[in-house]
Amino acid sequence: MTDTTTTDGPGEPDQSGDADAPDELQSVDPAAAPSEPAAPSEPPPAAEKPSFWHRRYVEKFVVPLVLPIVVVLAVLVYVLNVSRLFLSAHGNLPIIIGTVILLVVLTGASILSSGERMQTPTVILLTSIFLLALSFAGWISLGHSEESESAANATLPPTLKTTQTVKIIAGPGGQLIYNPAAASVKTGLVQFQITWSSTPHTFSFHEDSTLFAELVADGVGKTSVGVAYFGAAGEYQFFCSIPGHEAAGMKGTVTVAGAPVTLAAAEQAAGNPPTGAAGG
Repeated sequence: MTDTTTTDGPGEPDQSGDADAPDELQSVDPAAAPSEPAAPSEPPPAAEKPSFWHRRYVEKFVVPLVLPIVVVLAVLVYVLNVSRLFLSAHGNLPIIIGTVILLVVLTGASILSSGERMQTPTVILLTSIFLLALSFAGWISLGHSEESESAANATLPPTLKTTQTVKIIAGPGGQLIYNPAAASVKTGLVQFQITWSSTPHTFSFHEDSTLFAELVADGVGKTSVGVAYFGAAGEYQFFCSIPGHEAAGMKGTVTVAGAPVTLAAAEQAAGNPPTGAAGG
């Protein structure tokens, strides 16, 4: 018996091989493999446009020029408004106003300094509210301040005729007192004759409505004369304006009685011409 070996010809498939060849034995063309779609590329972020105050030429030239001017104007407005508040007040009121302003400033500074996470707009808002409140208070008191200034400037000349006279010695024996320290008069014009026993001293009234021009000592033993107008009954305070003298006791009271009277009527009743000297 003879064995016969069969050889496959070229190009013919191997009849003895398994049709299902393992995957690893199969060759794969890389060019034929499906490619995954590429992810779309994101556009580069646009550069943020700097604010006006952070631009190169603004920071270099404009800010150094504008900032000092703004600061000076702010300080000027603050000082003027505080001055108006003090000018419109009398007596102990300036001390109260100054205390309130100081407390507000300290409170605001404490709030701003303790707010570490406070945003810039909040800081600007709080500061603006404080400045506006201060400015508003100053403008309200402006009218009162102007009236006080005009009243202080309108004083009566010592040459006016009067029907009442009060004589006072200032600083007798070198003491910081007036002798007498009290007087009683009626409504109208009153002449005050102040004899200076020592110097330096002055004589004036706290009430601007008296239209009294302050008297200043011009020598020991000399006498100065001034005229005051009392339009209504009440108590009027005179004092020495030298620092510390009023607190030491150099002050007094004039008690006025009688019906209210206008300045024109008081001048006419004392025998002065109708043109009056108020403000003259």
